[in-house]
Amino acid sequence: MRLGTHVAGGVLGYTVAATFFQVPWTATGVVVASAAAAAPDIDTLGSTVGRVFSPLARRIERRWGHRTITHCYAAQTAVAALALPFVWAGLPHIYAAIVVGYISHPFLDTWTVQGVRVFWPWSDRRGVFPYYNRQETSYRTTTGSRVDAFFGICFVCLTIPFAVLEHDGYQRFVRRVQADASAAVRDFLDWSAEGYLVQIEVEASDPQHMRLLEGTFEAIGTTGANTLLVRDTTDGRVFSLGPAYTANFQPSRVLAHRGAQVQVSRRQIDLAGRVLADLESLVPAGADGHPVRHLIDGQVTVTEAAGVTPDEFRFDTVTGTDKRLSFQFATLADLTRLDLTGLIVEQGTVTLRVYVRDGEAEDYDPQDMARSQVRRVTFAHKPSEPPQLLVREGQSVAVGDTVAVLTSSAMSTAQLDVAEAQADLAAAQATAPPVSADPVTLRQRLVQAEASVRRVEDRHAEGFEPQSAVDAARAEASDLRAQVAAAESAGARRTAEWQRTRAERIRQATARLRRATLRQQQAIRDGYVRSSGAGIVRRIETRDLGPDRTEVRIVLVSDRAGDSGTPSTSPPEP
Repeated sequence: MRLGTHVAGGVLGYTVAATFFQVPWTATGVVVASAAAAAPDIDTLGSTVGRVFSPLARRIERRWGHRTITHCYAAQTAVAALALPFVWAGLPHIYAAIVVGYISHPFLDTWTVQGVRVFWPWSDRRGVFPYYNRQETSYRTTTGSRVDAFFGICFVCLTIPFAVLEHDGYQRFVRRVQADASAAVRDFLDWSAEGYLVQIEVEASDPQHMRLLEGTFEAIGTTGANTLLVRDTTDGRVFSLGPAYTANFQPSRVLAHRGAQVQVSRRQIDLAGRVLADLESLVPAGADGHPVRHLIDGQVTVTEAAGVTPDEFRFDTVTGTDKRLSFQFATLADLTRLDLTGLIVEQGTVTLRVYVRDGEAEDYDPQDMARSQVRRVTFAHKPSEPPQLLVREGQSVAVGDTVAVLTSSAMSTAQLDVAEAQADLAAAQATAPPVSADPVTLRQRLVQAEASVRRVEDRHAEGFEPQSAVDAARAEASDLRAQVAAAESAGARRTAEWQRTRAERIRQATARLRRATLRQQQAIRDGYVRSSGAGIVRRIETRDLGPDRTEVRIVLVSDRAGDSGTPSTSPPEP
């Protein structure tokens, strides 16, 4: 057969061997298999390899002939034995490429009419495939024929699916074909166990709420064999993918992709006597300044009702009733979104998993958390709007005390919005009805016309007026009646339109006033910063987070920590 057919057959054989014997399939292996598949034809000057190594090919062909010493079983066995050092060197794929590539050449040559003397030098009997004793050339081809080229093309086409199957593995290939939630769950569990992040390509729907979910998300966990949890990295929302009535979305296509390899650190954190915000010190920041990937699981009991409302449109990472909170695949962003970071924990332990990639350090002393009796009251403001601090270093602060008053422009803006909304409502209520055209003049003219008709009819009866005068007077009266009716109808329509417009303006103004009032109340509530813990003010820190945001941290140390600061009177309420 031609060189191209032999090379394609050798690469196909190496790919199939790599697939079924679990050896690596690499570019180096492909090159070695191609060279090994072409090597046996070094015994003839009629081949490409023989022309490249013509001195050696001329000697072999003159002494032993073509398809003998390099094609027989003895040569194949010798090549397999001589390549064994590659196995001992930890390169089994190179060994497979050499052996399979070399053996594929004489095997393909048995498909030709001439066959191969496979038992040389003990026998000159030629081996052919397939064997058919009635006619030696049946079901076989000749070198350089169209059938030869057809085989080469078929080998190349078969190599592609086997290469895909070898790259992903049989199980992975089946899961890619299935593309359902259960297959994605198995991929996630396998890759997570090996320390890889997993990305999920999703096409799903929520028939109950008429929603669609499409895109690539981050897999964070499972709640069953058929239910997968994914997180939208843009807004931190978590959704469950799985069967109907048990998950947020029912996927039509779910495909898992292996991401970067990470190191997972797991710690049991006892939060008794601390605030949930203390977990921030255990999560390092990435290159972008945000906390690295992490997950929080566990249960805690806090000192006050948390007020967590379940969300029917997504998976709740934080659940609880009254003072009992449960965390399942939660993050610091979830705690911040639900305004839970300032809550004090009476008792409870959580498991913190931190995913650190290469080049990222955790930068954390595990003993600090065990000794921590620190509380932090954190708030932010614009640099142009400094707050009014009501505490000083060394003062004693109780839970719920007001420590600062924010003098932001939000309150002034809210007050202006309320005033404008009130003015709009008053203007809408005071809108005067439209001045419609009063058809008094038309009615007077109609009365006169009707009187004129009566006079003309009387005079016509006496013989002084013709019939044409009577008809003219009646036509004028009829026209005036139509004009009066049209004027009254137009006035009624204008009045109805004015009433509808006035009612809509009042409704819009009332809704705007309600929204402005709520914003004003929220601005007033946000204007007072209250302490989430009790202790002595150790220090007041200020940190610039950008040109338009400054963060203030009031660090409190519990009296149990043995602080030597002098307590003072608790700050007054504003």
